Amino acid sequence: MGLDNIWKVPEGTPHPSMEVDLCGGMFSGPGEQTCESFRGKVYSEFIEALSGISLYQDTISGDELEHILSSLEEFKESLESTPPGYRLLNYIDNKLDSVPPDRIEYGLEGLDSLITMFSRYCKVEGAELVSWY
Repeated sequence: MGLDNIWKVPEGTPHPSMEVDLCGGMFSGPGEQTCESFRGKVYSEFIEALSGISLYQDTISGDELEHILSSLEEFKESLESTPPGYRLLNYIDNKLDSVPPDRIEYGLEGLDSLITMFSRYCKVEGAELVSWY
């Protein structure tokens, strides 16, 4: 099943400006700097393994958005503090054992962009992440 996630902000509120490199969704156009949507299917298992929150929920808001953000940030800090080589690969394997390898690759490559996106939208009061599939 496919999944796009679309950011919904209160009427009259602009979407935050940002540069991210994520797999785009139906409502993402080339060169857009707002990231109003993204292809949630490729990040869902990665995010759920780290945060326990599914991007397939109808709507994600408030505390759950903050929890996803803090989970992504904690994971990045752990990656940076784990020595390279076998220990790092072992850490990733243990943390993401339920995630298919291609989804781990998308998540690791997009980690900074995911953090940027969630960080910017968490600052928008009333922002929600809506599922479309």
